[in-house]
Amino acid sequence: MIKNLIWDFDGTLFDTYPFMVTAFVKALQELGIDDVDIDPDAIYEQMRIYSLGSAIAKYSARFGIDKDKLLQIYKSFERDEVELVKPFDGVKAALQKIIADGGQNALLTHRNDQALALLDRYDLKKYFTGFVTSDNHFKRKPDPESLNYLIHTLTLVRTETAMIGDRELDVRAGDNAVVTTILFDPDYLIEINNVDFIIRNYHGLLPIIQ
Repeated sequence: MIKNLIWDFDGTLFDTYPFMVTAFVKALQELGIDDVDIDPDAIYEQMRIYSLGSAIAKYSARFGIDKDKLLQIYKSFERDEVELVKPFDGVKAALQKIIADGGQNALLTHRNDQALALLDRYDLKKYFTGFVTSDNHFKRKPDPESLNYLIHTLTLVRTETAMIGDRELDVRAGDNAVVTTILFDPDYLIEINNVDFIIRNYHGLLPIIQ
């Protein structure tokens, strides 16, 4: 039985990718890239399947622009864009159920403290007992260091704990920490083997945690 959930943030708790793509497009435009050469859908897939870092590397090489400059300009747009995000439908009910059943929710994100502020804005932070953000400076997923820290500090039983995220690196991090893995893949983009559960919406999560 899954009693505890360790949650990724971007694309899992909150629907951030559309706003990240908007910031990325604005950054490319700022660097003089013509709109006809920019494909937002392709940028979205690159971010969703791989990572923001891979999108920075790919498009800086494609357009012959400095990747550090692209990242800097992207970040200047992203913070304001991400302020517009909302949690996915069903997230609050899943968080509440974990607490009602005597379990714990924890956050594990590569994002900074903006993630905590957004949880607080939507009155979700109170459902979490532990947090890891980029400010903790742990090794990045799929390294299990941050998961092991949460498991240890919150005294979570590994056989009762799951890592939930929207990308393969979240699943591999869960594997490396020897917990159950749940892939949230609402748009059927991730091809992966050796994952315990795949859900398309948060109605699909409830039977797993019941």
